[in-house]
Amino acid sequence: MNTKKYRPSLIAATIYFNYFVWGSSILIVSQYSQQFMRLWNTDVKGISTVISMVGIGHLVTVIFAGWMSDKFGRRNTMVIGLISNIIFLMGLILSRNVYMACFFTLFLGAANSFDDSGAYPALTEAFPTKAASMNSLVKACMSLSQTLLPFLVAAVSSVSIVLPIMSVLLFLDVVAIFMIKFNKEDLDPVEATEIAKEEKEEIKEEVAEEKEATNGHLPKMSIDGVGLIIIGFTISFTFYMYSQYIPHFGSTVLNLSEAASKELVSWYALSSLISVFITSIVIRKAQPYHVMMLYAAIAGTFLVLMITFPSYLLVRITSIVIGFFAAGGIWQVGLTIISQYFPDQKGKVTGYYSFAAALTYFVGPFISTFIIDNTAQSMIYVFAIDAFVTVAGVAVMLFLFFRCHKYHFLKAN
Repeated sequence: MNTKKYRPSLIAATIYFNYFVWGSSILIVSQYSQQFMRLWNTDVKGISTVISMVGIGHLVTVIFAGWMSDKFGRRNTMVIGLISNIIFLMGLILSRNVYMACFFTLFLGAANSFDDSGAYPALTEAFPTKAASMNSLVKACMSLSQTLLPFLVAAVSSVSIVLPIMSVLLFLDVVAIFMIKFNKEDLDPVEATEIAKEEKEEIKEEVAEEKEATNGHLPKMSIDGVGLIIIGFTISFTFYMYSQYIPHFGSTVLNLSEAASKELVSWYALSSLISVFITSIVIRKAQPYHVMMLYAAIAGTFLVLMITFPSYLLVRITSIVIGFFAAGGIWQVGLTIISQYFPDQKGKVTGYYSFAAALTYFVGPFISTFIIDNTAQSMIYVFAIDAFVTVAGVAVMLFLFFRCHKYHFLKAN
């Protein structure tokens, strides 16, 4: 590959900017919920229904988004994601009822699928020797955006101003992407075929060496793979539900002002931003399952404490805890493990793992629509479900931990 044909730093810049805006997009409905309720003539149940559409949009597109990335290139796939996000943002303004809002929110889920399928492979190809750290910065950009969003909401009260600005920023990113070259697209067909063959041979050698080193004991997809996919679901469920509903918890359970309730998301997002960097260091020195179990157990403990003894101080602490121990990087640790377990099926298992995360975007808000209303008790029930799923995830982690001792190659990077 002729590295002079492209600039990896520019590839990274366009990707990180995209995720910076996307981080705000995923929370925009909950942050401006009062305005959207009036605009769409609905209530908190309607808002929850709209949020659940992100999951459906993600689920119906995540299966073929990866195929499109390999077939049509990283750049084109990312552009589809960016345009989908623009459609979502402008669609929210055009919507005059919940049904229209639900339709346009499907595009945000699609944006997530195409962004991930284009961005992560592009970063891996552009930075082959430090792909893990470059990929982790995607989460950092999202966390930074979500940290700043409540302050933006406080400064700019009209969502009709914010959404067009976000759309323009995404359009500028589309222009920037077309002005640079992505290394995958720069390969000629013959060179691409040769590289693919070399990678396939390397994977075969890795599997053979691992099988010999572990006396034939290799992870089983039906047990270890399924368990990790379940963990991908539980981890995502923990932080996604928390980030979407903690403002409602603050206003209904603690009777906080709208501004104070939304600030809880800032504590959560800032903590997750810090965690991205700390966890990347910790995971190099500790057994991955130890880290995941400890993080998830702490998150589950504070969720239980929060719903048992709700107070403003405890909720702020819990926001910090969930941001750090649930949203700051352990999902990526699980992805690393499943990729190491099944190197010859890396693309397939990554798709399954991401699909489980996408499922939470729909399942959590959908279940909540049957529970949630404007009462404090309903919000306690919503977070009790979040705590239950988190604890269940810890149990699965513990089971897989006892199995992993026979595999010597389990080491994240």
